[in-house]
Amino acid sequence: MLVLAIGFACKSDKETTKEEHVGIEKAIEDFQNTSKNRKEEIKNLLDIEEMQKLLNNSQIPEDQMNELKKQLEKIGDLSGKEETSIKDLEKLLEKLGGINVDMEALKEQVYDSPNIPDIWKEPYHTVYNTEIADVVYRYGDIDNFGFGWPEGFNPFSGESTPRHKFPFYPKPSDPVGTDQIMVVSGYKYRGEEGYKQAKRDGYTARTKRPDNQPKKIVLTYDLKNISVKTALLQLFIDDFQAPVFGSKFRIWINNKEAVYIDNLLNEVEQTGPIGKLLSVQIIPEFIPDVESNKLEIFIDGPDENVGDGFAVDFIRLLINPKNIPTSSIEGLVLDAKTNEPIESAMVKISGSEAITSQTDGSFKNDHVPSGLSVIQASKAGYKSGKVTKDLVEGETTKVIIKLEPETEENLEMQLEEKGKIELYGIYFDADKAILKPESKTTLQQVLALINNNPKQKLEIGGHTDSQGNDIYNLELSDKRAQAVLKWLKDHKANTVNLSSKGYGETEPVADNSSETGRALNRRVEIKLLK
Repeated sequence: MLVLAIGFACKSDKETTKEEHVGIEKAIEDFQNTSKNRKEEIKNLLDIEEMQKLLNNSQIPEDQMNELKKQLEKIGDLSGKEETSIKDLEKLLEKLGGINVDMEALKEQVYDSPNIPDIWKEPYHTVYNTEIADVVYRYGDIDNFGFGWPEGFNPFSGESTPRHKFPFYPKPSDPVGTDQIMVVSGYKYRGEEGYKQAKRDGYTARTKRPDNQPKKIVLTYDLKNISVKTALLQLFIDDFQAPVFGSKFRIWINNKEAVYIDNLLNEVEQTGPIGKLLSVQIIPEFIPDVESNKLEIFIDGPDENVGDGFAVDFIRLLINPKNIPTSSIEGLVLDAKTNEPIESAMVKISGSEAITSQTDGSFKNDHVPSGLSVIQASKAGYKSGKVTKDLVEGETTKVIIKLEPETEENLEMQLEEKGKIELYGIYFDADKAILKPESKTTLQQVLALINNNPKQKLEIGGHTDSQGNDIYNLELSDKRAQAVLKWLKDHKANTVNLSSKGYGETEPVADNSSETGRALNRRVEIKLLK
């Protein structure tokens, strides 16, 4: 148990009311009745300056801080003591503004933050013409959410941090959205409109609105006219757990949803609190945004009422990266039923371009950015599969991805887990909205899915690659979505709750600069609507 020693030089001008007096006396009585053995456990006396440092790091508003001082003065004056228990302090904080402060975690964060080089303490940092990139811009300090690093730890090596305490308390110098816990806006606390009991993590239980509301992160930098050929976004993240809680994260860059990053975040199963580095390649569709010298990044989960908390320590943008820590991945894509290799499966590895599996089902990439990596495989006629691995610099990681043959049962499972299904087994004549005969198997599975769940509101979405005119692609994708809807209607599907929409090239899930990436973008999606 920690005790704070307080000794305010000034006295409060405000008279103590009868009700306040009774409450304070009760707090004093509780303290005086503490068992002898418990008192002997009291250690680490903190003077007022140390207490002030702690509370400053919790970002308590000035008016609440002043009221807190007055309340603590009263306790000290009436008790004749210059000390109060941490428990009493926490109660006062919560009473004053719904502030829930874990003082032990805060003390560890403020005082036990080792191995942070001075350059990492800078809240913003930009350098040019470096060994790792033409421009390196960082938003947020590199301090492991305020807890510091183990000796010799390199946050860019791909290793996970040791577990640390929570909540996190951002310093006044921490840029907005870093070093603090955010809870998806879809979760409704008791008393909020739409509240109903739902699953939640420790972050959600220990923090409150509005402090933990998701916040927009605004990266502002100067490219100094350097041409942007490629770009890599590195996020040091904590406790994303969509597969565990059923949350569905979404990320917007300059108010445009980056669906391909959504897909990565929703595959991260990151128990903790543990920090990890996630590297994401900026696909060509977003390069103009990078060139604008400003990226507004917003991460949230607005669609599901689950209490999934998450955090970002820092974000680093690399322009034309060239010598970053990398790892190797060797893998096999196999049929889950037969264990036979699957040829020409499309494999996406976070931070790298999409590749395809060989005749023997193998794939390899020797230049994957180190850190948390999501490896996903897709093939027409199969349910997509994935594995998540921590890639450590200089090491080779071997993975096996087994794909389940597509059935109406696992289509239902995908829809329930992800809220959508990406279908690669629906084919059209080139530049037309005419369904090819080889689409029949997948269409029949979609038909069974709809007939088994007639009350579900579903949207059939058409998507194209970026080749050709964007208006033409939008019209083509809309006609193709309509063609799927018509086929279902012609085959006696209950289409009352079905709709169709064309998205054209606006929601790429891969880089359009390669044929593999374009193939991943040419798809039909079934989306569950609320």
